[in-house]
Amino acid sequence: MKRLFTISIIMASAFCANAQNVDKTITLDEVTVKASKVVNKADGMIIYPTDVQKQTSNNGYSILEKLTLANIRIDNISHTITAIDNRGSVQLRVNGIVVGKQEMFALNPKDIVKINFINNPGVRYGESIGYVIDIVIRRSESGYTIGTDLTSALTTLQGDGMVYGKWNKDKSELSLSYDVSGYKTKGSKSKQLAEYTLTDGSIYTIERNDVESLGKSFAHDAKLTYNWSDSTATVFQTSLSGAFNNTPDNYNIKDITDGSRQYQATSREKNKSLSPVLDIYFFRQLTPRQSITANAVGTYISTQTSSYYDEGTPYKYDVDGKTASLLTEVIYENRLKPFTLSTGLNYSYKHASSR
Repeated sequence: MKRLFTISIIMASAFCANAQNVDKTITLDEVTVKASKVVNKADGMIIYPTDVQKQTSNNGYSILEKLTLANIRIDNISHTITAIDNRGSVQLRVNGIVVGKQEMFALNPKDIVKINFINNPGVRYGESIGYVIDIVIRRSESGYTIGTDLTSALTTLQGDGMVYGKWNKDKSELSLSYDVSGYKTKGSKSKQLAEYTLTDGSIYTIERNDVESLGKSFAHDAKLTYNWSDSTATVFQTSLSGAFNNTPDNYNIKDITDGSRQYQATSREKNKSLSPVLDIYFFRQLTPRQSITANAVGTYISTQTSSYYDEGTPYKYDVDGKTASLLTEVIYENRLKPFTLSTGLNYSYKHASSR
């Protein structure tokens, strides 16, 4: 009887202990999970910028400069990104869409989620592409961004200025940018001495000394973009841009000493070009591993060039050329293990005429 009573007490104690363990609740005030800053992949890496890097950056160029990407040179002053190993050009994307200087300026670093750095891009990214930098951002539901950037040389009449704005509301985003750049140089002079060894061993000398010169050029670039995005599952974007370049009547006058002859030579050049571009992009994430992308780009280029040179004998030519092109593609991608399957259709058309 005493043994039975002892066993009953032990079983009751174990039951109470189990009950206490089940009902016990632990409350934590704050939990911080830190992931790796860089995740390596077969074709590159995924980079998660730190909060400090985001807060100390003011545009897309600025934050990429802080990441020290391998074989990539980023100049935040001249706004250029190049590959130092000459493997090819660097393609910039935001949420999978190819972007340029305007979008990089309007990008808010605080909205960046991650950056996909691809150092072995496939053929789907285009020809002569050595690296791809795809910046993934989380777009604000509402708000706007307005900014300007101005770069000017101190000793010459040369500058580049941009004004841009971006407005967000729900799933829609509208952006507009205008960029103007130009330079003017007058009185720039140079001296050239050319020596030619003739078949009889004698030396024939031609000396060219600048007397007067004028060079100037102006460029205008405007872009209007509408983007509709349902998180990252569906993205639709259409943009209309236009570039106008004008180099009016540049000339150079120089004194020529050709053996025993002395005379003046004059060169003149002027050209202008106009290029509107319409770009339509669509992306749909079918499943976590499957996606479809469609893109169509239409371009028209009009160029007028006039060149004149007189060094003893006048030489002149005029060109009036026009080019229209259309590039379309549809790509299906399936990320399988251990490879990614990409297939699609591509169509291109180009018409050129000149006189």
